[in-house]
Amino acid sequence: MSVNDTYAPRPKHFLADLVQAMGEAARTAQQATIDQCKSEAKAYTERLRAGTNSGAGALHKAAVADASQIRAQSRAAEERLRLETEARISRRNKRLEDELRECDSVIELEIRRVGALLQAFEAEVDTVFEQLRQGTDPSSLITIATRMPSRRSTSTPTRGLSSMIFARPHAGNADRVPGSHADGLRDGLCAEDHARPRSGQP
Repeated sequence: MSVNDTYAPRPKHFLADLVQAMGEAARTAQQATIDQCKSEAKAYTERLRAGTNSGAGALHKAAVADASQIRAQSRAAEERLRLETEARISRRNKRLEDELRECDSVIELEIRRVGALLQAFEAEVDTVFEQLRQGTDPSSLITIATRMPSRRSTSTPTRGLSSMIFARPHAGNADRVPGSHADGLRDGLCAEDHARPRSGQP
């Protein structure tokens, strides 16, 4: 056997060992790469979870702040509504006082009107009866008797007075000008009083 024949199989074993070593090294590198990727992915995932928790906490804080602001705005709106309600009630009560004073004024004017009618009627009746007492001629007495004034009704209120006293204004007329109804009624009373015929007038 020659020397060459003795060492001939050795390169084959070397190459096989080399290939095996390279394969093991490759598998080791592959595993190391996979492990590194897994480690990096795990770290990234943990950072994501941490960031999610932090972001969720920030969102919760923002929601709590918004809820507090909404409650504050609601309380402010309720306070404004309360103040507006009290102001409207106060204005309505003030208008009621004005209406009551004006109603009393109109009623007093009506009382004076009725008193004036009564006095005028009594004066006319007294005048006629005085003429009757002084008369002697029957024909003149008949003429005088025809002048007897008719009884004037004082139980019927002046136009618009009953509507003012007994009318129930709608609650929605809270912004109506105070006194306008009573002022118009007072003007009507005065106008009617001036238009009424006096004693001796047709």
